[in-house]
Amino acid sequence: MFTMRLKGGAPIYEQLRERITELIISGEMKEGEKLPAVREIAKQLTINPNTVQKTYAELERLGLIYSVPAKGSYVSPRSKYIGTLNQQTSEEFAKAVETALSQGLSREELLKIVNDVSDEQG
Repeated sequence: MFTMRLKGGAPIYEQLRERITELIISGEMKEGEKLPAVREIAKQLTINPNTVQKTYAELERLGLIYSVPAKGSYVSPRSKYIGTLNQQTSEEFAKAVETALSQGLSREELLKIVNDVSDEQG
């Protein structure tokens, strides 16, 4: 089972979605791997099972996981979700760039930030 520390601010289901997404994208959770049962995660994190179910539904909508009735939820093949994630990331990045420009950052400053982050990530 995976671990996570819940923080204030963001809704719990979003934090859980982000953590599971991170585990899938990083390869810590492999294609076809079975996710823990909803009740198991709810008990471990002491949260409502409906919160976990909402998270799983969102992950399935994004194509990161798929469900098999009476069997559980599994990590989808990368080809099923990578396009959706790339599109979502591109949209979020575009909004961030628009906000930065509207708040006075120059194009050069933005490019420097992108280059610095890119260099940090390798």
